Amino acid sequence: MASIMTRSPWIRTVVACALLGAWTGCDPPSDGDDPVCGDGTLEAGEECDDGNTTDGDGCDGQCALEGDVTCSPLADVTDLIGSNQLFFGYAVLGADLSIPDCGALETAKEIYVSLTPDFDGDLILSTVHPTTRVDTVIEVRDSSCDGMSLGCVDGAATSEGKGGARITIPVQAGEQIVAMVETSDDEAGVFALSLHEAGVCEGLGATEDITADLMTGRQFTVDTAASTATMQGSCSWETDNNPEALLTFTAPSTGVLVATTAHPNTGFDTLLYVREGSVGPERYCDSAEAEIACENDRAPWGTATVLRFEVLAGRPYSLFVDGGSADAQGPATVILGYEAASPAPASLLGCNHAGIQDQFAFFAEAGQAVYANADTADSATAADLRLRIRRPDGSEVYEADDDMDCTYPPPAYSCPEYGFTAETSGLYYVEIYVGTSQSCFDHSLANYQLTVKVDDQHSDLILIKDQ
Repeated sequence: MASIMTRSPWIRTVVACALLGAWTGCDPPSDGDDPVCGDGTLEAGEECDDGNTTDGDGCDGQCALEGDVTCSPLADVTDLIGSNQLFFGYAVLGADLSIPDCGALETAKEIYVSLTPDFDGDLILSTVHPTTRVDTVIEVRDSSCDGMSLGCVDGAATSEGKGGARITIPVQAGEQIVAMVETSDDEAGVFALSLHEAGVCEGLGATEDITADLMTGRQFTVDTAASTATMQGSCSWETDNNPEALLTFTAPSTGVLVATTAHPNTGFDTLLYVREGSVGPERYCDSAEAEIACENDRAPWGTATVLRFEVLAGRPYSLFVDGGSADAQGPATVILGYEAASPAPASLLGCNHAGIQDQFAFFAEAGQAVYANADTADSATAADLRLRIRRPDGSEVYEADDDMDCTYPPPAYSCPEYGFTAETSGLYYVEIYVGTSQSCFDHSLANYQLTVKVDDQHSDLILIKDQ
């Protein structure tokens, strides 16, 4: 490896003074006091003084020049580009060899890694990961440790979380670059480094923030064929190069979310995985370390996917729709809602036939017997309820009204129930609302209980619309 010039300005000063053959412009020799090595002041008897007594940084513990200091990258991380693996760096294994073009960590140790991308385009290097809990600086250099700086980012000067840094560098296939990472803790500093081509986490391809549409009953359509292939989940194929779509959101409440691609419009074998962000602004979108769930082909049938994962209110999440097998890509529809179970207690926040509605989803296979009813939950909020069931394609099966006695009778009419045989396999939907009479004891609240059974067994439910 090429050598690196020493970083200390006092080393450069003493060399210049030696060339001049005089102390003109330099600190004069001491009048007899012994020099203090490590105080940052060049004194008689010292060849250098870089403000510390650390060996290996060009100026040793006795303030003697160590000559040329060379560096070798700790590892080649080319194989990590675009994978779901991270490089973990430990500052204690580094050396204080050079000064980056940015940041205030001039006396910090550096870790060097080399890489040779196989594409032309933008490469993202990031230490923004849960493991990184110290300030970091990333500088990318051309060809070698002492190559020309191609870019530098100081994590402490950004809002990227706990000192993590993220830098975007244009690269060319086959050309080696070297990344240098410094941390603010030379002894206990630990960082994680990821590398990937720019993609959905940078806003390219099929990506959408769906926070405003959660729990409204909206179904989210994506097309991975029109997107990028830069991310992988822990359950992805080892040679996965399928493009992925990204849906981001902030959880409205704490609970268990269910995401599924079980929809007639999903046209390929899907895979779902999700990453959890921090309590601050960082989503950790491109951090494999932040993954909390990954699932491939866990629907009751076919190649659709069902993914269950816990969320915390106010946290940001990144949900990826990927291919579950070789060359799997195309259009998909994602249904996302909170986990519930029959019999499910719920409430309508008002007594409005047209404007207020809850919607649940449940799985049924062709030929299974399905039964559903909605019953009042207490006398104070009893209301005239209705129930509508829809097929997986959204078409109506039946609207039930006044079919059974309510446990707590409303001011007028009764409660709905209906049974049928599922015609096709898929995700069915149940809508709950008050009848046109709008007969309610409390016009601001209607508590109810929804029961759904499939082959006489209580069904798992997904609450996908809740005003």
